[in-house]
This record gives sequence, structure tokens and C-alpha cells, in this order.
Amino acid sequence: MAISEFEKLQDKVSKVSDDNDLYTRICKNLKKFRLEKYNEFKANNSNNTINPYSTENIAALLDYNHTHYKRFESANDSTKKIPLTKLRKIAVILDKSVDDFINK
Repeated sequence: MAISEFEKLQDKVSKVSDDNDLYTRICKNLKKFRLEKYNEFKANNSNNTINPYSTENIAALLDYNHTHYKRFESANDSTKKIPLTKLRKIAVILDKSVDDFINK
């Protein structure tokens, strides 16, 4: 019985994707969710010139420079992996759960 359960767990674990796939998904979702908020704000606040969902403003909220933050949104930049604490802050900013960034 215990061996059967262990084999089931092995099968589940083997289906978990590697880190690169996970970070690529996070990057794509980060950019997608930020652009959704950016465009929503832009559509509803046409007279306001400062969009809090611009890459510059999000970078400032996270205490990063603009270039550093943009690398998090780039699925092609495998050297920059966003720290979990920053991902949690971005989730709050974009009104999402951390799971939203991880899931397809």
C-alpha cells in the first residue's frame, strides 16, 4: 500500500516543470497582467498623465531601477529571476494571487 502511494507521488512530482519553464511563465504572466492593468487605467483615466502601472512606476514601488524590473518581464532573460518577496508585492499591486503568475 505504501509503495503504491509513493509511486503516485513520484508520478505527480515527475510532471512538475523545471525552473526555467516556471520563470518563463511567471515573466509572461507578469507582463500580461501589468499591461491589462495599464490599459484599464489608461482607458478609465484619460485625463491623468501618470499611469501607476507603467514599468517605471512598478519598478519604483518595488525599489528597483527600470532596467532591472524590465528584465523580470522578459521571458528571454534567464539571468533575472524575481524573488518571491517581490512577486508577492507585484501580486498586491496588480490585484492578483501569486498562483495566478505560476499557473498557465
